[in-house]
Amino acid sequence: MKYKRFVLSVAVFLLILLPVLADEPENVMKSINAGDIFELNKILASPDMKGRLSGTDGYDKAAKWTAAKFKRWRLKPVYGKDFLQPFEVGYNEMRETHFSVILPPKDKEEKPQVLAMEIYKDFCPTLYGGFGQVEADVVFVGFGLTAPELGWDDYRDIDVKGKIVATLHGTPQIEGKDFSKYVERQPKLDSAVKHEAAGLILINRAVVSGSGNYMEGLPMVMVGDKVANLLFKPKGYDIQSVKALLRDGNPLSFETGVKAMIHTIGAHHDKALTFNVVGMLEGSDPELRNEYIIFGGHLDSMGPWPVVHPGASDNASGSAVVMGLAHAFSRLKKRPKRSIVFALFAAEETGLRGSKHMASNLPEFPSKPILMSNHDMNGVGTSVYVAGGKTYPELYEIILKVNAKYKINENISGGTISHIGGNSDYVPFMEKKIPALSTWVRGGQRYGIHTKEDSIYVITPKIMEDIVRLYFVAGYQFANK
Repeated sequence: MKYKRFVLSVAVFLLILLPVLADEPENVMKSINAGDIFELNKILASPDMKGRLSGTDGYDKAAKWTAAKFKRWRLKPVYGKDFLQPFEVGYNEMRETHFSVILPPKDKEEKPQVLAMEIYKDFCPTLYGGFGQVEADVVFVGFGLTAPELGWDDYRDIDVKGKIVATLHGTPQIEGKDFSKYVERQPKLDSAVKHEAAGLILINRAVVSGSGNYMEGLPMVMVGDKVANLLFKPKGYDIQSVKALLRDGNPLSFETGVKAMIHTIGAHHDKALTFNVVGMLEGSDPELRNEYIIFGGHLDSMGPWPVVHPGASDNASGSAVVMGLAHAFSRLKKRPKRSIVFALFAAEETGLRGSKHMASNLPEFPSKPILMSNHDMNGVGTSVYVAGGKTYPELYEIILKVNAKYKINENISGGTISHIGGNSDYVPFMEKKIPALSTWVRGGQRYGIHTKEDSIYVITPKIMEDIVRLYFVAGYQFANK
């Protein structure tokens, strides 16, 4: 009799438990809220983290705080025992920076006009420029590229030795010619050094620029259209006409007749220790757990240049989304069949160095990741854009079905993705032949990116909640396929 009552009790318990377990992902999804994710974002973007430049104490503090969260959520370390994957990186410590444009006199009786430019408004330093002071003539050298195999040389027949060169962002767009290997910033820097320039002006936007190697002895700044027009005006050009000519394959290099002064004070730190933060939820299936999905985003920002850059949108928001996903998956009693890895990368801003390091040193499972989902700038706007949704549609189609069922976000769209010319952490994984998506947010301005204005006051918490909910349910279903 007692045995029958026991069996009946177990049966009743299972009847109650099974629907609960079946609905568990939905219940966890509904518990995900914007306030919790925004709090993660707020802490990462706080003054205590000092802008999270990889190699600095501020980044170390952010990485160790994140690792402590992974430990609290009972994730499994992937590299070592502390969730930290170490590697070395160089970084610049900027203390002071000045930039002036010196216009020629209109007649013999006048003196040159010295225009002091305003940081963040007219110019910004870069993360890789050399230190020192240079005052010299400015020579415009188009895209600043030497590509003989493509019949393109912006330095042809022009002498820039000891002068400041000004280059335009981008590459020519000529049908039948592939300039993809010149998309990154480094070829422009290398060409300036090869031709013995004394300084460099990068024409793009007045924000702090990353993604380059340290160029000792080459002070540089990045500027916007205002400075470009000051440089071009004596020759009768303007920035829009110059862009159009170069983009359409018409080489254009010339002496501007303008001088400039670049003065940067600071120090370069070589081989500083930094860390990716990586944790894992091990899958429940004995065979399929050896396959895994990576949810990743970069933890670093631009640091104090020369004031603290909070990096709330770029990329405390994407980091908060990855952490929100980690926390949600950790609450599951019934884990998905495949394993899920959560990675926060160092040194994205200085050239995708953290994701390159992880992609070259993947967890020692029998298989590669089946998918990498990258999250960059997930905090400002109202709609979700999935780059790669059309290239690798398997997860994207699940995301659309989840969204239709739960009505999470009204505006989701997808596009293609390629590692060529990419500038976020999905690129190193695609180069290793690993399918990748990269999720971005649209419907908001990119206000303040790479400046001190990228603070929590620009964040839209609801969009981060939407992304975590979508990817949690879709990721769970994808991991069970």
